[in-house]
Amino acid sequence: MRKMYIPLFVFTMLFFAAFAFAEIRVTAVKGTAAYKIGNQWVPLQAGAVLAVGTKVSTGVRSKVDIRIHNHTVTVLPLTIMKISESTETAKTSTTRIGLRRGAVHSRVARDARIKTVFKVSTPVATSSVRGSEQITICGPTIGMKDIMLKDAAEVSGPNSAPKFVSGDLQYRQRMDKPEPESLMVGMEDYLTRTHSLFITLDEDMAFKLFGDDFLFYDPGFIGPRNQNVVVPVSIFLIWPVD
Repeated sequence: MRKMYIPLFVFTMLFFAAFAFAEIRVTAVKGTAAYKIGNQWVPLQAGAVLAVGTKVSTGVRSKVDIRIHNHTVTVLPLTIMKISESTETAKTSTTRIGLRRGAVHSRVARDARIKTVFKVSTPVATSSVRGSEQITICGPTIGMKDIMLKDAAEVSGPNSAPKFVSGDLQYRQRMDKPEPESLMVGMEDYLTRTHSLFITLDEDMAFKLFGDDFLFYDPGFIGPRNQNVVVPVSIFLIWPVD
């Protein structure tokens, strides 16, 4: 019987080593922050090691940097979040963050040798990133907002198809809406004015209705028929299509 215990012990150790929990360490704390142990909130300090399932809360003008695997999560002010999952093997890395309210800044490392799963979930949608950098915001009024700072993310809600967010596009979904808003929401900050500011109200209205086409209006003439003639064509693109 003694010989049977040794292989069983070795198998058990190898099993837990293959599916080990990665160390979750607090690297920096600014201001007031706490983490929950049982039913009590305990002050959080740099160097603390957190367990899977731990909730972290930050106060006004406070933030916490947490190192998970090779990723960094910054918990921004007035936030309550939970480290729902953190496992890694030689070929995989899985991290899941639950964001109840507030905001988190996620910087997810990319490693071609490791299949990385990093998700930030809110009550309305889930953002999945890999080798990306993003800020995820959640609140009772604004719902969820996902802002990409680097590369792209896939965001999906319980009642909507996945959407890929990158560049200046933003994912927004309110708590009381089953579908997210258009990814173009907020892009007005990046649109360029193509006409002078010193125009009349009538000219401004014409720009809004017709663009700048009316500046080049020319009645032209009726030319000979059955001939190929090069003519200018204005194309207005509406993208994306909902």
